[in-house]
Amino acid sequence: MVSGYGKVIGMARIKVKIFDITRNVFVFVLNTTDFSHDFLIGLDLITEFKLCQDENLNIFQKRNNRGVFCPSNILHSSKLVCVNSVQLKADLSHLNFTRSSSVSKVIQKFNHVFAKNTFDIGTVSAHEAAVKLSEHRYVYRKPYRCNIIDQKEIENQISELLKAGLIEESTSPFAAPVTLAFRKHSDGSRKKNRMCIDYSYLNKLVVPESQPFPLIEDLIVKARDCQWFSVLDINSAFWSIPLREKDRYKTAFVTQTGHYNWKCMPFGLKTSPAIFQRILRNTLKKHDLDDFAVNYIDDILVFSKSFEQHLVHLEKILDAIYKAGFRLNLSKCNFAKNKVKYLGHEIENNLTRPIFDNVLPVRDFPVPKTQKNVRQFLGKVNFYHSYIPNSAIILAPLHNLLKKNIQFEWNDSCQKSFEFVKDCLCREPCLAIFSPDKETVVYTDASLEGIGAVLKQRQEDGTFKPVAYFSKKLNECQKKKKALFLECLAIKEALNYWRYRLLGISFEIVTDHKPLENMKINTKFDDELRELILQISQFDYKVTYKPGKTNLEADCLSRNPVLNSQEASSELRVVNFLAMEDLLKDQKSVALDRLNKKINVINKENNLLFTTCKNTKKIIISDEFARELVKKAHFHFGHIGVKQLELTLLPYFYNESLKKLILEFTKTCSTCLRNKSRISPKFGPMSHLGPATKPFEYMSVDTIGGFSGNNSTKRYIHLLVDHFTRFAYAITSKHQKAPDFIKLLNLAIQKGNNVTNLLADQYTGLNSSIFKQFLKQHNVRLLFTAVDCPFSNGINERLNQTLVNRLRCKVNEKNINKTKPWPILFDECLNEYNNTIHSATKFSPNYLMNGVHPPILNTIKRQSNINLEKDRKLAFLNSQKNHFMNKKRYDRFKREPEFQVGQLVLVHHGNSLNRNKLDEIRTGPYKILARISNCLFEVDSGYQKKESNIYHVSKMFPFQP
Repeated sequence: MVSGYGKVIGMARIKVKIFDITRNVFVFVLNTTDFSHDFLIGLDLITEFKLCQDENLNIFQKRNNRGVFCPSNILHSSKLVCVNSVQLKADLSHLNFTRSSSVSKVIQKFNHVFAKNTFDIGTVSAHEAAVKLSEHRYVYRKPYRCNIIDQKEIENQISELLKAGLIEESTSPFAAPVTLAFRKHSDGSRKKNRMCIDYSYLNKLVVPESQPFPLIEDLIVKARDCQWFSVLDINSAFWSIPLREKDRYKTAFVTQTGHYNWKCMPFGLKTSPAIFQRILRNTLKKHDLDDFAVNYIDDILVFSKSFEQHLVHLEKILDAIYKAGFRLNLSKCNFAKNKVKYLGHEIENNLTRPIFDNVLPVRDFPVPKTQKNVRQFLGKVNFYHSYIPNSAIILAPLHNLLKKNIQFEWNDSCQKSFEFVKDCLCREPCLAIFSPDKETVVYTDASLEGIGAVLKQRQEDGTFKPVAYFSKKLNECQKKKKALFLECLAIKEALNYWRYRLLGISFEIVTDHKPLENMKINTKFDDELRELILQISQFDYKVTYKPGKTNLEADCLSRNPVLNSQEASSELRVVNFLAMEDLLKDQKSVALDRLNKKINVINKENNLLFTTCKNTKKIIISDEFARELVKKAHFHFGHIGVKQLELTLLPYFYNESLKKLILEFTKTCSTCLRNKSRISPKFGPMSHLGPATKPFEYMSVDTIGGFSGNNSTKRYIHLLVDHFTRFAYAITSKHQKAPDFIKLLNLAIQKGNNVTNLLADQYTGLNSSIFKQFLKQHNVRLLFTAVDCPFSNGINERLNQTLVNRLRCKVNEKNINKTKPWPILFDECLNEYNNTIHSATKFSPNYLMNGVHPPILNTIKRQSNINLEKDRKLAFLNSQKNHFMNKKRYDRFKREPEFQVGQLVLVHHGNSLNRNKLDEIRTGPYKILARISNCLFEVDSGYQKKESNIYHVSKMFPFQP
């Protein structure tokens, strides 16, 4: 607030100089003329300009932190700091003064929607991006090595991303390497300062998103009779979409000095374009803007029939973009033009023309100068001979040039045939219209002269027709590159050329270069090749190898015969499980006299030593080799167990300790302990809280969810149970927050009852400061169950089952209660339970709590015979007897824990409902910090709250490195 006036019309970036410091700063602009100062310095600028003030209100400036600099022109606080405001400006030179002013006012009105820098992205709060994998396996690659200058640039950009809150430090098992790519700058230079993450391996696992992208044909219909166009560009588009928290670890990446993952949707992920297209498209629909606006990923086209209407449209869309959470890049926006470039086309009033001519490579195909050129051209023509009328007659002059002993001479008949055939190839029916719903194939080829590609689609008759052609000459530098680079370059250039058609659909790439078939390319020492692979990886494709003779079209366009591949492919190599050399080396290292004495017969075949056991020949191996063999077999066959390892190794190898080694290794395999579910808990006999000897000494609270519908908007039941009497209090609610639990506990406290101890699971509401403060006021001690141990609150858990079963029966009782809301029926169930004799205490909870017998007993007038104190003692004995019977049955296969303070253990990784199916079941190892009771231990698992580090022994497993 300034002078009591709070209306701000926007922001401006201005250049300010105070004493010796000059800065470009952003300031708020007020819509008032009666403010007595031109410029007000806030705390942020006082820090920025290193200003300070003495007791006489004189303003000084610190210099280099070595003291106070006192300039000759000291500023007094009563003086003014006057500067000229510099407003945000766009290129409006194509408009006259009046129209330029009108558009400029709209820009200034919404200048808060324009980004200040690359990292000013806003946040789209209404949507989250998800990363779904076809199979949940970890993708980890080592960081790429780079020089000191590149490493410094990467670390600077990482620092900016951390500062902007776009990434965070990670401990994820996923890791993608980082590299620097070349970015084209405004001066035409190409500098390596665009940080890219190589998600090519992760993209192979990512489930693609099906999202339609706009077609130029649909745009032509929408923009009919429109004369004014604007193109808006979203700043750092993908970063404005938050990434679902449980998927963030999948986007992890590594540099030479750190490991990070994204908190927002990253560039380079295969699904990012489709997700962003859907979110921005839905934003336009939500605000009813799709009649005059369309988006292709982060580029928005606004079209209007009149200038005045265009201004209204711009205001609407800028307002919607800001409300949605996006920011625009002003430098890339074009406002109020009669002709704009969009989707690879030039769009103006009722006219749309492609910027690049799809038939240009064929139309401008050079006149053949040798028989080899003629043969290449005819190879392509013969593929389409069915589209050329009288092809045999028309092509006769060209075929004559290929005859033996005929001198090559290009004459008028050859030229006419050549021109006629090219015309046939560049018009219908040979050139089909692109459709995103049809099967799509891209044929590519490269030569020392150039690169070429053909885009084809399957038609209704099952045949493939060309949709567009592409070719491009190579520069002198590119001609010196190896074949692998040129073939990758052909794919990359073709995909970028047709990106408006290929993004968002699945397609096939056909190449005649075998190493590209599975894109297993070693780019470790080739930055340029790595950049090509990164750009290609953003599309949803598969690469198929076909010999050059089946790829005549692309080969013809590249004007070169088929190239033989010379590159070995892939960093991935298959390692043999067991080599003969390893066995021979092991047996040479072990002398015969040191072999086990139980070996009676030793035979030698093919330089290998065998022994015979039960008529079976087995290879003799040393203890060291046996230990390594068990390890290799366990990992190689997928972490198999004891029985499978014995069946795999014992028939072929002999070592006295082989069975023992198998048992030892399988019990200590860290991966198996973390991930296998069939490891039964053997520790933790049944324990007993208390026991409670009177009402309200011990109570426990719990929540049951999932009750939405059934004639009520309420979703939860909150239960409070007295451990001594088994009496239950309950409320129904829409939420499970702290006020709900306070309301529930008040049911027991409000009548003057003194609740001593309260047992609870670690709900957020129960663990909140509000609830804890309430308990402190009423002197109630809060006890938490161990992590992921609902059986620690056994009385509540058993009561949950009882009440839900009763409620289910009541709801479905011969359609009697179909119209009653379920909370009313639950109140009936709770009342019935409290008046039912409990199997453990042998009395009803209502009687032990309030001295009131069930109605059936009142009818026979036993009310006068009540001796509540005596019956409570009897109930306690009955409850204890019931507990000991259950404990005896439960403890039959359990034993006391053997864990010691300081020991390393693995612990359960939370509830199975709260983790992904393929997440680790156990995490660690963690050190035991303290023993709380016979069954509870405090473990150093890293949580801030102490209670979150307390584990039951049944959730702990000993870890042996």
